[in-house]
Amino acid sequence: MRSRSNYPIQVLAAGFLVLVFLSLLLFWASWLCKSILADIMPMNYRTVEITPSGLVPAEIESDPNVVRHSGVHAHIMSPEAPQALGIANYLSDKAPEGRHSKIYYLNLEGENSACIYFDARTGQINCCWADVEKMPDGTSMRKNVQFYAGPEGVSEIPDKKLGRFTPVVADFYSTPLILYDSILRRFFAINLKDRNVTKGPQLPKDDPHRPVDIGKLNKNPGVLDLCWSQPDIKTSQNHKDGVFYSRLSHVLVREGNSDYDSDRYVLVLDESGRIDLLDKETLEFAGPAGRLPAPETFFPADKNVTPDDLLAYRVLPIALKEDHKYRGLIAAAVSREGTALALAVFDANGVPIKSDQTWTTVRRGNIITYSSSAVFFGAPWAPVMTIGKFLLENLHPPILSLASYFTAGSIEAASGHRAMFLLPNSFIAMKGRDARANIAARFLYALALISPSIVLAILLAWRVGKDAAGVGLPQNTRRFWTLGTLAFGLTGYITYKLTRPKVTLITCANCGKPRRTDMDKCHRCGSKWDVPELIPPAWRVLDK
Repeated sequence: MRSRSNYPIQVLAAGFLVLVFLSLLLFWASWLCKSILADIMPMNYRTVEITPSGLVPAEIESDPNVVRHSGVHAHIMSPEAPQALGIANYLSDKAPEGRHSKIYYLNLEGENSACIYFDARTGQINCCWADVEKMPDGTSMRKNVQFYAGPEGVSEIPDKKLGRFTPVVADFYSTPLILYDSILRRFFAINLKDRNVTKGPQLPKDDPHRPVDIGKLNKNPGVLDLCWSQPDIKTSQNHKDGVFYSRLSHVLVREGNSDYDSDRYVLVLDESGRIDLLDKETLEFAGPAGRLPAPETFFPADKNVTPDDLLAYRVLPIALKEDHKYRGLIAAAVSREGTALALAVFDANGVPIKSDQTWTTVRRGNIITYSSSAVFFGAPWAPVMTIGKFLLENLHPPILSLASYFTAGSIEAASGHRAMFLLPNSFIAMKGRDARANIAARFLYALALISPSIVLAILLAWRVGKDAAGVGLPQNTRRFWTLGTLAFGLTGYITYKLTRPKVTLITCANCGKPRRTDMDKCHRCGSKWDVPELIPPAWRVLDK
């Protein structure tokens, strides 16, 4: 056999292209199924309400003059990730003032333009804005103001004596500006008016705090809406705690409403999902404030979720505008698949007082069906889309499905909706995040979920091995193709068909089976082209 030296390269190149194009086809087909499932989700699958909220003193909530109790409302506004692949969240994070942007504040409108950004070259924060100065003759002159802030102070010019920040986690909506440097392990407060920098105490090396966000705690805000409403009372009155409640003033308090911000604390989100209170004056942690709630998933997962485990979340601190005293917080979170919503209320000490999940109104006995399960089978046409999603996942290469199982919890939730080779939102990946069963039982269940894919791979590998033997491929090559098809399933089979050697077969004079014309010996029986007449052939044509 005259082998081609570039044959392995051709096989690898063809296999990669087949994998890409087949994965693209399966990706968009699965995207269509998930988008339809998201569109047909009933409203009660998306909404959670808690009334009363638990953040208002009991004597006020029980007042007979209360027309409407305080309440908390959370709602999945748009299943952006299944339909837009999480791109909106990615772009908003990179855009100015986004979570992962180096431009912390940007205002280009009118005469009050301003910009605050991190300069990676100098390691300092640049603050610049337009100011209007009154001249002695009564006229006004517009001038540009700029200064540079580092860990050691503020200067009007870049100065190495100011020190260097690493990329920081910052809350530039607060006054003063509060930020955290993960390398220096301390908080800083930059006062723009007085132009000074205040250092907080350095956190010990063994301190468990790992802040990832400060101030406005949200992710993928276009997906989730969260608001709190204060109680409505018929008549205005002063209660024992000195808080004044106006008559029938039904106000929905959302993130960014400064009238209800605490004047003492700012929220800090830890990478573990815990939420802490940071004292604005001392720049020290003042205690726990709560944590991100864990939505109920299709297969019950770990109750302690991290920010990367969630498709979206919002945290709303509550401080009444009459005294700005911190009274607690409300946290809402959407599961990574976008099919479940959890809502939790914490008091001023960080103790959970109320919580709820999205679930269906139809009960089976005493069993509550959560939306994460009902979304696949509860809505009209949902079972059809679910079966389609399941079958498409089983056309994926088995080895990549197993990789999705083992990496199920390590891929960030929003980016998982853009994944093409690994499928972190597939059923086998959901099982990989199951926190109930032991490792062996969970793995066997996962294999059952991809059993159609495994059976298909075995059948295709058998066909490839049989055909490879028929065209006379060497034993090692046949073994390679068989194992490759077992691992990659349909991708391996298509690759073999595209790269299969083009050979001409004729009938062997000795064994009667097709043999290759480019080989000295028959790859079936090993006989040469010239068969001695004294040696009878191994086959006969019988005329009956």
